[in-house]
Amino acid sequence: MFSRQHRSSEDQLQESNLKKGPWTIEEDEILAAYVTKHGPGNWKLVQKDIGLRRSGKSCRLRWTNHLRPDLLRGALSKEEQDKVIQLQAEMGNKWAQITQKVCMFFYFSYFLSK
Repeated sequence: MFSRQHRSSEDQLQESNLKKGPWTIEEDEILAAYVTKHGPGNWKLVQKDIGLRRSGKSCRLRWTNHLRPDLLRGALSKEEQDKVIQLQAEMGNKWAQITQKVCMFFYFSYFLSK
């Protein structure tokens, strides 16, 4: 592994030109259109291919946490809240494991209710 000191000057220059802060609607639209057409994949290439001044990691997180069309949004139902509380009481603060179980519960309850 290379330490931070041994990174190429090209990498350092590219990193210094990256935009930080809130995403604009235009950036969201560009990223969503690209991922819809090509699918999620090598996020560093996505960032380079579409010309956004955002890191590959930033593009991946934006897609995963905000733009994916299959994200469920809105307030939790009373039943969903109770499930989270129940799982936390059973499992403690193992939130990654709780999240997996809760996501499956939400997924099935959401689609079975339609």
